[in-house]
Formats: sequence, C-alpha cells, structure tokens
Amino acid sequence: TALAAGGECDTFIMGNFQSAWFMENGLVEEIMPSAFGKQTVREVVDMWEKDAIKKTGGFYKGKYYGLPYEMSNYVAWINTAHMKEAGLSPETDIPKTWEDFAVVSKKMTKDEGGVRVRNGFAINLKASVFPFLILHTLMEQKGLNWATEEGFLNSLNTKETVKALTTFTNWVTRDNIFDPGLFDNEREGFGNGLCSTFLTGGTWYWGVLDNYSVPRENVTPFRYPRYKDGKDIGGVIYGYDLFVAKQAKNKEWAWKWLDYYLAHPDAHIVHGNYQPRKTLDPSLADKYILNNDIFGAERKTGAVILSSPKISEIQDAVGEVVSRVIFRGISDEESLRILKEEIENIFE
Repeated sequence: TALAAGGECDTFIMGNFQSAWFMENGLVEEIMPSAFGKQTVREVVDMWEKDAIKKTGGFYKGKYYGLPYEMSNYVAWINTAHMKEAGLSPETDIPKTWEDFAVVSKKMTKDEGGVRVRNGFAINLKASVFPFLILHTLMEQKGLNWATEEGFLNSLNTKETVKALTTFTNWVTRDNIFDPGLFDNEREGFGNGLCSTFLTGGTWYWGVLDNYSVPRENVTPFRYPRYKDGKDIGGVIYGYDLFVAKQAKNKEWAWKWLDYYLAHPDAHIVHGNYQPRKTLDPSLADKYILNNDIFGAERKTGAVILSSPKISEIQDAVGEVVSRVIFRGISDEESLRILKEEIENIFE
C-alpha cells in the first residue's frame, strides 16, 4: 500500500507470484552494482546460485531487480506403506517417469464395492493454483517456455502442449488414479491416507503431516517424474526477493543494507530458510533441511514460475483448462483452444 501510494518505503519483500506486477509498474529499482563493489549487474547476479534470481522472482523482461531472500520448491510425495501393500518396493519402485507414475499410482488406488476409498494420486482442483503448478512443470519438461508471457502464449499452438495436458487429464479419464469426488485438499487427503501420492508439498510438509494420521515413517518425498524424452526440469520454484523501492531516499545505501542482510545465509538456514547465496555452507543445508538430497536436486532443476503481472488471471484460466476436460468431457484440444482465446483476451 505504501509503495502504490508513493509513501515512505526503502526496501520490501515480495513473493515470485506477485513481484512481476511491481516490476512492470516501475515501483522498484534495478540492481545497482556499485553498492556491491561490482562493475556490472552480472557480477552481482553471479553472487547467487545459477538462475536463483529468476526462480525467486527478481527478474523481469531482461532486467534484474530483486535479491533472493528464500528459495523453496515443490516435490512429489508418496506413501511407502501403500507401496508395500501393493507389492512395490520403496527402494526400487519410486517412479522416475510419468508413465511409471501412472502405473505405480494405479497399483495403490483402492476401490471397495465399486466405490473409491483411496486415490493413487490427488490434486485440489477447486483452487486453480494447484493444477497450474503441475501443468507448468509438465509444459516445461516438454520443452515449452511458461516462464514468460510470450512463451506461454506461443506454447498454446503446439502438439507438445496437448501431450502435457493429456498427461494430467489422463490421471482421471484414462488411468483412473484420481477421483476428485473423494476429497478436495490433497495435502490433507495424503496425510490421512486417502491418497498415495501428491505433487505440491515443500520442505514444510513434514510439519503439516504431523497434524494428520499417517506417520512420518510411512512417507517419503521424491523428485518429480520426467518424460523419457523430455527436459530435466523439476517442480515449480517458489520464493521471495528483497527489492529497493523506487521512492527510496538513498538507493545505494538501501542496496548496501540488503547486501549486508543477505550476506549471512548460514544464520538463516538453521531455521530452514534456504538462501541461495553462493557463500552458504552446503553441509548446513543437509543438516537443517530434511531430505535435502531430494529438495536440493530439485531446486537446481526447478521450473521458473511465469513472470507476469496478470498471473492470477492466467492461473485461473489454466485451472479451467483442466476442469473442462475432467468435469465436462471436452477434449484436450478443444479446451486448449478455448484457453488460447482467453489468454489472448487477458493480454489485450
């Protein structure tokens, strides 16, 4: 509010789902190299892990504006007790491809008397952000660019987009591993043993799981499956960047303050807050982030979220592209055609 009204504000933090609006509307400063004792923006960018600023929301239309305060990600989760019950081994049968994912999830799906009592997989279709997140990664794995508005719009004319959407909708229409009528919230459903896999859990999910009936020893996170012929891209990265406001009275000192504040990633990691500055001691990430072997590998390959000031509208439209197929029986191709029209209207 202070930013939009032109009030006093030197620095602020913003998530990567919202930051594009501030950058598009000229409310933030580009990175100032001199404040870091550098000659170029690239030298500043290189103080952080590869693509960290893009992944956490500080990059927009070719320019760098923010510095990563936190970088987190979504990975896949599976109930290992359900695996054993289905004759699967948690050591050798964790799915690595989407084809394997459907097969493994199918074996764990459970019906009694023709009634679904356990989904092999689940996703909350009532909140558009969740199908958007999964489709985003599927599209990127197919070689499409969903990180920019231009790339997003151009992707909607491709066969690969149809294939990615079909992967998702098949979980309901063909593979029958997901019955949306069993429950809405996949994180709760998984926690209570009503589904065997889900794809939208971060490092924080261990704490969430403790509120439900499934014990930790029956659960493990794993890397997002890939397409056999696709790109090595993991789940969507979410994070927060620190920015210098356009109206900051002393912009150089504001940047110097942010540099100082972010120069102590080892102090933040003890609270589970992963700051991707290259000075971070990697052994501390392994110590303070449970299953960092999984989360760390996926952070390196994680998908860069769409950078758009209209992401909320786009997200809702993408959620509908899935719902039309699953609930109304519209073909994947037709649903994508409708989506393209909607996106063109959003971008006008």
